[in-house]
Amino acid sequence: MVGAAALLACLFFILDLQLPLGVANAVLYSAVVFLSAASQYRWLPIGTAITCSLLTIMAAPFSPRVPGLPAWFEWGNHLFSLFGIWTPVMFIYQRRRTELLLKEVNERLEQGVDARTADLAASRLALERSEEQLHTLTGRILTAQEEERRRIAQDLHDDVNQRLALLMLDLQTVDRQIGSAPAEAQEGIRNALKGLEELSDDVRFMAYRFHPSILDDLGLKAALQRLLDDFSSRTGVKALFVHQPLDHQLDKTTSTAVYRVIQESLSNIARHAKATRVEVEVTVEDEGLAVVVRDDGRGFDQLAIDRAEGGLGLLNMRERLLAVQGYCEVESNPGRGTTVSMYVPLARVAT
Repeated sequence: MVGAAALLACLFFILDLQLPLGVANAVLYSAVVFLSAASQYRWLPIGTAITCSLLTIMAAPFSPRVPGLPAWFEWGNHLFSLFGIWTPVMFIYQRRRTELLLKEVNERLEQGVDARTADLAASRLALERSEEQLHTLTGRILTAQEEERRRIAQDLHDDVNQRLALLMLDLQTVDRQIGSAPAEAQEGIRNALKGLEELSDDVRFMAYRFHPSILDDLGLKAALQRLLDDFSSRTGVKALFVHQPLDHQLDKTTSTAVYRVIQESLSNIARHAKATRVEVEVTVEDEGLAVVVRDDGRGFDQLAIDRAEGGLGLLNMRERLLAVQGYCEVESNPGRGTTVSMYVPLARVAT
């Protein structure tokens, strides 16, 4: 590139010697300056402009004159060519300055983007850790809640209900011993026995609501069948339980989570769905336990529920399943019923 610029400058110098002094042909040297700008040397355009200016001045005394033209016009027009030589230099260095400023701006912008990206990544990581800690804490709270429910249910069954049973036995003994007592006294004792019997039934039902002992004694399948039977008798809604043989024995935490989510689903159906039929399907897949709860009720606008981030019941269902590495999905349309699908990996299942 330097050699081409030098050759072109020599050609223009020879041309300058042949043309009259009054012709501003030296402006052609600007092409040589532009050509030198393509070089990797940043100083070369200035060096080229100085060289071309010297060649122009050196050629002036040897250039032919045009008869009749004043000397000042010839020299002025010739020296005006210097403007054409140095204008490209100013253009080139202004452009390089602009490119340098743009490069600096781009570098600062990239640094800002990198810093912002790092901040966002750190914030995302912190958020993920916070969510993980929140899910862990929620799982521990739910586990502690279930343990407390189990303890209360056991106390109601083993302590309060047993004491009520003993009290009923005592009243029955008294009833037999006062056979000759007035009818009013006997009727009072019978009413007391009836009240105690009803209270005992209420305590047993309360204990069952706190924690169904059948879940621990006979497993998830029997507990769900009992839950659906109670739901059907209480609401009048036909309930169908479809299941595969559960070859895997679910651990206590997973069984409780699945049971509570199905229980919450049935509770929502009883309160809101106005359904006539409910189906609970439990299947064992390759790597997990899949449960589907369907109803033929009135359904709801799922988009509105999603925008509202769901209700407390749905949030509770999802948190329970997250605690056992599962998940829950809800599909519904107005007038077309609701389907609740849940999945629990078999990694949480003890064989």
